[in-house]
Amino acid sequence: LTPEQKLIARIQDQVAEISNQYVNGLIQTVQANFRVSRLTVKLGTGWYGLSQVQQDKLANEILNRTQQLNFSRLELTDPQDKVLARSPV
Repeated sequence: LTPEQKLIARIQDQVAEISNQYVNGLIQTVQANFRVSRLTVKLGTGWYGLSQVQQDKLANEILNRTQQLNFSRLELTDPQDKVLARSPV
């Protein structure tokens, strides 16, 4: 793996660690765009089975982890690439 691929794998593991507290396998993919400092996390349909409170808490936890990883923008999408949540503008 290239250094960038290793970093993305590490980021994916950290984000999955958070999401697995809610639903195992919720994270489908993680895409990092380092040039624009954006992390895109594609979530599975299990997102829709979470309560509003759980969705908000999960999104906030992923946002906090994203900021710790020095990304300034976050997008959470569903399997059809519909934006579910994003970092505040």
